[in-house]
Amino acid sequence: MFVNAQSSHFERIEMPDSDVEYYSCIPFDECVLLKLTDDTKQTGRKNTVFTFQKYDTVFQYKSSADVTLQTKRSAFLEYTTKDAHYSLSYQISGTYTISVVSVKDLSVQYLHGKLPKSTSVVSLRAIGGYVYLLGYTKDLPFLLIQNEKTQVTQLGKIIPLNKNRFSIMSFEVNDETGEAYLFTKDVLKNDNLIKFYIYKDGVKTFETIVKTNDEDKYIVSASASRLSDGTCIISGTYGNISKNTHSSVGIFILKLGSNGEKISMRYINYLDIENFTSYLSARKQERIEKKQDKMQAQNKELELAFMMYPHKIIEQNGEYVLVGEAYYPTYRQECQYITTTNGQTMHCYQVFDGFQYTHFFLLGFNEQGDLLWSNSEPLYINEKPFSVTHFLSVNQKNPNVQLVYSSWNKIFIYDFNNGEKIRTDEISYVTDEERLLTSVSKNIYWYGNTFLSYGKQMIKNKDDKMKRKVFFIEKIEIPTK
Repeated sequence: MFVNAQSSHFERIEMPDSDVEYYSCIPFDECVLLKLTDDTKQTGRKNTVFTFQKYDTVFQYKSSADVTLQTKRSAFLEYTTKDAHYSLSYQISGTYTISVVSVKDLSVQYLHGKLPKSTSVVSLRAIGGYVYLLGYTKDLPFLLIQNEKTQVTQLGKIIPLNKNRFSIMSFEVNDETGEAYLFTKDVLKNDNLIKFYIYKDGVKTFETIVKTNDEDKYIVSASASRLSDGTCIISGTYGNISKNTHSSVGIFILKLGSNGEKISMRYINYLDIENFTSYLSARKQERIEKKQDKMQAQNKELELAFMMYPHKIIEQNGEYVLVGEAYYPTYRQECQYITTTNGQTMHCYQVFDGFQYTHFFLLGFNEQGDLLWSNSEPLYINEKPFSVTHFLSVNQKNPNVQLVYSSWNKIFIYDFNNGEKIRTDEISYVTDEERLLTSVSKNIYWYGNTFLSYGKQMIKNKDDKMKRKVFFIEKIEIPTK
């Protein structure tokens, strides 16, 4: 056990990478599962035996279970609920298998079925005794719903108006209500058409079109949260018709009644969020402030385009809190010589190089969507993922807003109260006597004020030059006072 200067406690465990390969660390309320493969358990090339080891909150080993899935020419997805871990393996022929590992006793159940040929599954979710497989088949949306007990399947009807311009925006579940929330984007006469679906107990219970109440604005992204009073808040990002890009210029907050009626809708310009441009240099911040003052003098509003990935809304202290992460796509130039009748010519083109994350924000608002407080901080992320992901891990069960993320060699810890930063810590992955050679890490909330950071690293001792390749787990406890 170590204590850093800011009194955040953490302990580290390392597993050597030998015949055993570790994949992930899966936390539950009172335990954690480690997913791994052991070379001594493998029986052939077509299938892989995955082992789930169960440890308690002080990392004492409890039990283990094996799961066998077809891995040859297969695609995989995973999802974790508060009670079980789901693993999906499916082939291009459509045959699929879902393993369900119960965290209570590590019992294993297998679900089997068949998808249409050449189906691509983009999302796996489970709630209320049903498994949802969402994806595309022949460019059309596809939602398969399977009952875990009976294994009976049915289709969730999603009918696009324009299959060439249809897309899935988000698909999440609500553990408290047992609902699944799906947002899709369609195009009707060059207008974006956003549809919101609710599924419960394997059937669609609600469907509506989500629109802005301002003709100059359109919805870029959306997600839903059910509140304790039965109302629903849809939050996301909006763009400006005049810009007409995939980027957004602010946050919208839409409140729907228990019957789906619109109660209120508010818009929050990104530049109205406190310290939103703090990730930029002082010179660039000053330039934006001057431009903003100039436009305000003309009764206009400055809008800057960003791409934003929001987290689930937190309901606490009679307020609602939204956390989001900002990013932008990056590209590199590649060139090649093309031989023609006139000789060789060079052809250069842009290639997508991943998403660069820049900063995060958090804001609090009331039931009407009015902004109460806000703040923002830079994100020091070295990794550039090729798909949009969450780097921040959020504790949603604390009166404060606690956030954790990691960079190449450090773990960053934040604690906010009503938008005010009351604590910030940095924890190094290695000591002064060590050098970090490679590092891939993830962070996730565990229980109470405890987070987990885990991944694979190669570390070199500075004295004897010895190297070690390990799978590590760091348990981080943020003090409450």
